[in-house]
Amino acid sequence: MWTKIRRWRPDPYLSLLLALTLFALTPLLSPGYFYGAHDGRHSVFFVAMFDEAIRDGALWPVWAMHHNQGYGYPTFLIQAPLAFYVAEGFALLGVGITAAVKGAWATAFLLSAWGMYALVRRWVLTWPQRGAAFVVTAEDERRASQAGLIAGLLYVYAPYHLLDIYVRAALAETMLIGWLPWVFLAFDRLIGGVLRPGWQARLVVAALAYAALIFTHAFAIMAVTPLLMAFILFRLWVQWRYDGVFAGRQWRMLIGQTVVAAAAGAAGVLLAAIFVLPLLMEGPLLSQEDWVRDTYAYSRHFVHWGQFLSPFWGFGYSDDPVGANDGMGFQLGVMLAILAVAALYLLLVRMWRTRSLPIFLLAATAVLLYLMTPDAHWLWRAVALLEVLQFPWRLLTLVIFVLSALGGLTMHPLLDATQRRSPMRLDEAGSLVVAMAVLLASAPYIRPASLEAVAPWREDGRAVFQFERQHPDMLGYTTLVQERFTESPLTAQYAAALEQDAPFDRDQLARLGILAGEGVVTRNYSRGHHFGGAVTMQTPGVVQIRLFAFPGWQVRLNGELVDYRVSPPHGVMEIDVPVGEHRIDVAMGATPVRTAGAIISGLTLLTMVGLFYVGVRSAAFS
Repeated sequence: MWTKIRRWRPDPYLSLLLALTLFALTPLLSPGYFYGAHDGRHSVFFVAMFDEAIRDGALWPVWAMHHNQGYGYPTFLIQAPLAFYVAEGFALLGVGITAAVKGAWATAFLLSAWGMYALVRRWVLTWPQRGAAFVVTAEDERRASQAGLIAGLLYVYAPYHLLDIYVRAALAETMLIGWLPWVFLAFDRLIGGVLRPGWQARLVVAALAYAALIFTHAFAIMAVTPLLMAFILFRLWVQWRYDGVFAGRQWRMLIGQTVVAAAAGAAGVLLAAIFVLPLLMEGPLLSQEDWVRDTYAYSRHFVHWGQFLSPFWGFGYSDDPVGANDGMGFQLGVMLAILAVAALYLLLVRMWRTRSLPIFLLAATAVLLYLMTPDAHWLWRAVALLEVLQFPWRLLTLVIFVLSALGGLTMHPLLDATQRRSPMRLDEAGSLVVAMAVLLASAPYIRPASLEAVAPWREDGRAVFQFERQHPDMLGYTTLVQERFTESPLTAQYAAALEQDAPFDRDQLARLGILAGEGVVTRNYSRGHHFGGAVTMQTPGVVQIRLFAFPGWQVRLNGELVDYRVSPPHGVMEIDVPVGEHRIDVAMGATPVRTAGAIISGLTLLTMVGLFYVGVRSAAFS
């Protein structure tokens, strides 16, 4: 029998939440931009180079061509791409690169509000309890929506969330925060509904959600995955322990839930193979010490316990390697802290309908906070892989997620108790008062340090060049570089272009140079993934191609594929060229690893499409 299609009705609480979220984004409406934020320039010029590659026909970009004084860098091999694709969608609409970045931030914030609302609302209505399943009434749904509203606002206005955009300008991490609730929601729905028709579709949704999480930030693989696995195991235990509806079939249910949860996780990794496999196999070809030493050494970035409650707010850096006098704040936020204490109190007086979930969230918070402090230094030393996280305080991403969900859940018994004591609908007023308190508590943080005009040079290669000129220690190298440098043969062209008001002509960059023999370069060109030019040689010689040598480059001489060799000491490329006029074309193409990753992802996606169709049909005819 066909199931009835429910008529869509607008959710007033969700609409209110999204409307209030817009207040957090008001600085984005300014015509200027906060280029002075930590990664403010990076977020723009990364998207600019991503856009160059996309417009050059690279559907899955790898190369960012302006890094390292024009030698380029495989930035998009190691930078998860989802935020860039979201920004690119805005860029293709013609709004400009900086405006596209603002659009990506707005998207991430709205996603975070909506996702947290949906997650907490579901937890309030469906979390397993000891004994028989309860009947959901309209009053229960209203109270769940109120809890979701508060949770969503807590998440949006968590100080670290606002810091991520207006102090750090960390585009990828902000996108991760936006997507995080959706992953937990997908796996919760999968585990809770595994024995019901349509479980195949729920498995696909969970797999796609996890794959998208990996695509938000490489941090998700290292830090979010353990928390997600802990939640899945905890959710399986709760379902088996408390759901009396399945009495007598607990083991069958538990095995089924475990299998589908594991299958969804594995499928998510396979879907993300197009990113993960090259990252693991080709990433080591990059000089790793550039990203784990000096400024990036994790030991310089621990958070002291008092900083979690300190009201300090700054636009500086985590630059105090031994104390708590950092230039940026790591506060949890007054509302998150108050509601966490309230949750603990409700546990002590047994006011929770079910205590398992708040206990898990409080325990997760305690573990995450501990891992960010100097007390956990022993663990960071013991697990060498952790140094890739660079900044222990990045775990605040997970803390605000956990505490926001806990805060929303805490509001449910509080509002319920308020309503029972009065015939009036005081829960409505109470939820609105708390909502306004959340906004007011974080209102001072909804501002960047300063706004600067969006000049044309900010959105092209000149911005990359200027950043590297100011921060030469931030250049990245490959393992083929024998001698570190701060200038290249392309430096002069970038410097000259920076002094001009005219649009940046990428073809003026001297991509080719005569290393040996007599000859002259007659033309250069630079695109996102294609480079080259033309030379005229009076004698046989050697031509240098001023791009870092890296897997995937295909060099053609007059249309014929030729081998290149590494040109010392900077690790670029060079080829032998005979007498005469010659065209040299260099393109970033596939490698066996990238091809394998793409095939794995593609085949998994096709499998997921088929499985989703089976799930939808089984649900429709149930």
